[in-house]
Amino acid sequence: MNTFKLLFISTLYALSHIMLITSTQAWADTENIRDGAYLDIGIGLGVESDPFIFDDENDSGFDLYINGRYQKYGFFVEFPHGTSKQQATVLSLGYNFLNTDNWAYDLQLAMNHRDLDHILPESHINSRRVSHSKLGLRILGDFDNTHLKLIVAGASGDPDGGLYTSAWLSQNYNFYNWNVYASFGVEYRNKDVVNYFYGINEIEGLAYYRGEAGFEYTGQVGASYPINEDWVFEGFIRTTLLPSGVSESPLVDGNKVAEAALVVKYVF
Repeated sequence: MNTFKLLFISTLYALSHIMLITSTQAWADTENIRDGAYLDIGIGLGVESDPFIFDDENDSGFDLYINGRYQKYGFFVEFPHGTSKQQATVLSLGYNFLNTDNWAYDLQLAMNHRDLDHILPESHINSRRVSHSKLGLRILGDFDNTHLKLIVAGASGDPDGGLYTSAWLSQNYNFYNWNVYASFGVEYRNKDVVNYFYGINEIEGLAYYRGEAGFEYTGQVGASYPINEDWVFEGFIRTTLLPSGVSESPLVDGNKVAEAALVVKYVF
């Protein structure tokens, strides 16, 4: 399914949940300090390496980038498919239940791995691995230009016993009109998640494979420049190092994913 179809479906979901959020106002009579909304939409030209041998998805070329959030009375909807995305999800829902001076605590429903469609050799069977949204705890920390994100959540596993955790550190710098940023993230997926997406059974025409749990590391650097009050130019480079439990799978050839893009986006 291409990006535009995903965005169309996600928009329908978002609208339905915004209506649900609105209906809760009758009993949620307290304002939340994080209530509000923002949205930026951009189109960019990017390149991405693809180590997944039989997965026919190729994100090189023009792509749509959306980074949006709407929160009312603590309930929120997010489109985290922006240029600095830190979760493999198109849409997330949740509730911001606690805030302090520097920390915010959320219950979040989100995907923690992208869907994979492996067209297997010989049999030409589409071995589809679907990622389902799972509930988790997200903790956000903001300290001037330094940002932290911690997540503990469920994930699609085999047999649906997946565990996902991650920690992200981001830093912003302002240099004249340029905003320069860097981020580093560590993601952990247990062996149930690894084998759900990358394991091979005897009947699938490849060597039987079961991998171990592991850590995935992602680093990104980027810079943005305001063209005018509404339009922003941005460029970024992102590299992800895959754990051995993934890279040693017969479905994978390589241990990293690299992505770079130049984007022009409109900020609402």
